[in-house]
Amino acid sequence: MTTLTRTPETQATRPARKKRLLLRLSAAIAAVAVVWAVAGIFLYVAPTADQPKRSDVLFVLGPPDNRISYAEKLMRQGYAPTLAVSSPIDKYGKFEAAICGALRPYRIICFNPDPFTTQGEARALKDLSAQYGWKSADVLTAQFHVTRARVIVSRCYTGNLHMVADRMGLPLISSTDPTYSWAYQYLYQTAAFVKVAIHPDC
Repeated sequence: MTTLTRTPETQATRPARKKRLLLRLSAAIAAVAVVWAVAGIFLYVAPTADQPKRSDVLFVLGPPDNRISYAEKLMRQGYAPTLAVSSPIDKYGKFEAAICGALRPYRIICFNPDPFTTQGEARALKDLSAQYGWKSADVLTAQFHVTRARVIVSRCYTGNLHMVADRMGLPLISSTDPTYSWAYQYLYQTAAFVKVAIHPDC
């Protein structure tokens, strides 16, 4: 004969155990979220960046957006004799960055990296440095990109490197342009860091 007996104590224990597990899981997720948010302040919001210094080239990572204005300001202050700009090419085969067609008292080199990624730009810096004899570079990019870009560029470029941050006041969330928000950059840059770890080559 088969019997099954459930006591009030057993019936009460299982839900209580599930509740404790859910609470522990929620607490663990909350702790990870807090650590990630705090780490992101040092990695993305206020990363360790270098002050611009006199270099052979001011090398601007793409996209060629508002950071070009900061780049031109640095060029006017005499930080480098050459401005190199990473720029997409339009359907007519022309560089999209307006600076590429401008006349300035300094040399302007526009290039389209292959692939159009930070890794492609790092390889372009390596190749252009060999071509023009650059021994030092100020590499300019958005502040949330500085930490990851430093890792990638350092794998390819062996010259004197200064990572310069273009400081941007991003909103936490943006309904008009989600990519220009801290919420997006936290997610994107973190995922991109995983890619950097998986592919450690130049």
